[in-house]
Amino acid sequence: MKLGLSLYSFGADVHAGRMDVYDAIRAAAEIGCDGVEIIAEQHIPGWPNPSLDDLTAIRELVASLGMEIFCFSCYFGRNVRSDRPQTQDEMVHHAKRMIAMTSYLGAKVMRPAFNASPVGILVDYVTSVLPALEKYGVIWGVELHAPHPPEYYLEALEAVDSPWFRLVPDFSCWQGPNAPGQIHPNELSTFEPLLEYTVHCHAKAHMFDENGDEPNTPYRELMGMLADHGFDGSVAGEYEGWFIKDVPSERTARTLFALLEKHGR
Repeated sequence: MKLGLSLYSFGADVHAGRMDVYDAIRAAAEIGCDGVEIIAEQHIPGWPNPSLDDLTAIRELVASLGMEIFCFSCYFGRNVRSDRPQTQDEMVHHAKRMIAMTSYLGAKVMRPAFNASPVGILVDYVTSVLPALEKYGVIWGVELHAPHPPEYYLEALEAVDSPWFRLVPDFSCWQGPNAPGQIHPNELSTFEPLLEYTVHCHAKAHMFDENGDEPNTPYRELMGMLADHGFDGSVAGEYEGWFIKDVPSERTARTLFALLEKHGR
């Protein structure tokens, strides 16, 4: 499997203006990442209308450093206008634009954050853009995140039944009860049925102990299950602890990536 970091892990410095997307990409390369995950709204200059120059610069910098963009994360929803909800046609147009942008950046997976309740809404949405996903060679990776149960998206995955619609599990679903935001910890066995759909993972972390381990997240077990399955996708460490305390991003990013290497190499 390929290991890297979400640039979200550098959030403390990015949000404070001490680091931009290019600095974060270089830092990830220096740490030894195989690739990175980029979040459109947080990292792309000029968003929501970036220039081709900026997109090209990001793509070329990542490639020049011997990495890849694992996943392009963005946000979908009806309430992006101040005057009215988006129409279905507008939402489909937005999705197609994000699919094309994902392809231009060279990413294989697009993770749209979309409040799909009930999941039938998601099925209809994904189905409407399947031709665009196939045309551009982009996989729509739906993110499974706490507090949703592990089986939350299985119905949608089975209904769409396409290699262009797959799963991005977040390790938060299997964190212990002391993790921030955790409501109903799930048994590790619930990860196994998801492996056949999984193309990318978010390796969540909120804190580290004196040994560099994340005390609330069973990294050894989750990474071991991925390895045993023969997973050849990507895992991006996602440090969220900068919300709790402003600490140097590069230090925590190094700690997180070392944890991924410890259990994933």
